[in-house]
Amino acid sequence: MIYTIENDVLRLSVNGNGGSMTSLVYKPSGEERLWQGDERWWKGQDVVIFPIVGHAGGFVAKGKSCALKSHGIIRYSSLEVRSLSSEAITLGLKSDAATRENYPYDFDFEISYALEGNSLTVGYFVRSLSGRMPFYVGGHPGMKAPNGRAELTFENEEYPLEYPLESDEAHPLGRVKSLTLDKAFFKKYKTCQLGNLSGGAIYARTDDGYRYTYKSDCPLVALWSNEDGGDYVCVEPWWGINDYRSAPREITLKPFMNFDDGKGSKFRYTLSVEKL
Repeated sequence: MIYTIENDVLRLSVNGNGGSMTSLVYKPSGEERLWQGDERWWKGQDVVIFPIVGHAGGFVAKGKSCALKSHGIIRYSSLEVRSLSSEAITLGLKSDAATRENYPYDFDFEISYALEGNSLTVGYFVRSLSGRMPFYVGGHPGMKAPNGRAELTFENEEYPLEYPLESDEAHPLGRVKSLTLDKAFFKKYKTCQLGNLSGGAIYARTDDGYRYTYKSDCPLVALWSNEDGGDYVCVEPWWGINDYRSAPREITLKPFMNFDDGKGSKFRYTLSVEKL
């Protein structure tokens, strides 16, 4: 089922199946700003990531060999509505026998969306129901960008580390204030994983006159678009990292791992939309 919330500036639709965004309309112009999907370039619009990031290989958890589909469990699950108002919604999922087959932990997971002015705050709440639990979590919003191009600028002067998909051997990029995201960039990097960021705002300006502002304290930001086509760019806040060939198979030893011991862990990012 699709649920819609809105205020004077934004109208957001969210799918109860997978919990992801399906539409984000900037009401002053009436324009859709979320990529609407195309089988050739990417059929999705957004992904709720938990408890792994990306196309993880098999891993070991509690002594058991496990394997999950891309980005984990939530995107393939039906979530329940836990709260709903005109400008906010929270969806949730508790573990069951099916989720425990390849992620042998009991958990309570929530994703929330809240609108304020031209900003959307996306929040994640993860609570272990069975002792110390390892997990990754994050977002994957695909924002409209003609020709898959955006000028990315950083609020602060950054000295990021780039983590290649094939290893965790980080490459320093030196002083960076801006990046041009286009198909040539994505042919080079495939998915560009940036760490060691200051936590300052990240701005993505598109050729049709929009600017997206991302704010988060996440340890990694991933930049992605299909290198061959698609009018979108993804700036993805990750509390985790894409799996790589030589990564530890034991899930608790993987880099950037989060743990919850039952107290509950909160994460969030804010995405603002404006027409310049």
